[in-house]
Amino acid sequence: MFYKDNWLSWTYDGVKFGNKTTPQSKFEFQINKTILRPLKSHKQELLENTRIIRDSFNEPFDLLFSGGVDSEIVLRCHVELKIPINVFIFKYENDYNCHDVQHALRICEELNVTPTVIDFNLQKFFKNDAHDIWKTGYFLKAGTLPHMKMIEYLDNIPILGLGDPAWSFENHKWQFNLNESDHSQSIYGIAIARPMLACWYEYSPEVILSHMQLPNIQRLINNAVPGDQFSFDVNKYCLYKKIWPEIQIRVKRNGFEGNNIIPKQCAVPELVEFNQTYINSINISHNTSLYNKQKLISLL
Repeated sequence: MFYKDNWLSWTYDGVKFGNKTTPQSKFEFQINKTILRPLKSHKQELLENTRIIRDSFNEPFDLLFSGGVDSEIVLRCHVELKIPINVFIFKYENDYNCHDVQHALRICEELNVTPTVIDFNLQKFFKNDAHDIWKTGYFLKAGTLPHMKMIEYLDNIPILGLGDPAWSFENHKWQFNLNESDHSQSIYGIAIARPMLACWYEYSPEVILSHMQLPNIQRLINNAVPGDQFSFDVNKYCLYKKIWPEIQIRVKRNGFEGNNIIPKQCAVPELVEFNQTYINSINISHNTSLYNKQKLISLL
């Protein structure tokens, strides 16, 4: 919800950082030009982002650590800089996220970090709490709702490593993607007046531009890679493994598979039912803002 030098903001129905009061509320992004210095390497900008965030807040940080590469990079930056951060791993019933928990515990052991493991019952959550949380922002994905509940278990400022800069293949070319749905956690934090850093990679715009300078991303945004021949899920690991060789490349999962080895197959019937009952049954407005290379550079 916080951004360095207020470089990024958004409105609902014209109200800055307002709430989504109806499913059809109009959402718009605003970008302010704030970068005034030469860019460093992407790793250096990630580390600088970590330092700036730490210097900008007084409270301790609590990292929701899924075991995926996004939260792994956040943790590795803190460990490398010796900046303290509390690590929390949420374990679902029925081993729904057993693969994520396994990797999260392995990474913590490698980095000599002691996490706190918390049991979280998804079935009870979707029965008792999910609808009330969903109505605070009419969110488009039921899978984002459990993380909104999880912050109630944390005492300090929550950090969620929700995705590095995203490029999508639209209109036959690769464009930078700012998506309302990807900011659901930040939007929820505003709705409940809970400070959090849900979009850690977006705190400093330098992270976005330095990511754009990486050779693989340059090839992408210069349209040297066909849209059907590139997967961010796979290439994200390859990209960050060049920066941190210890990172293990693994199958991208959504955290709800249970013991099912098929990626992205949800094994939680209550989650599927919630999507069908509340989200898919009404027309919810949704905004995605796309920026080509030149426009993004000019804005930042």
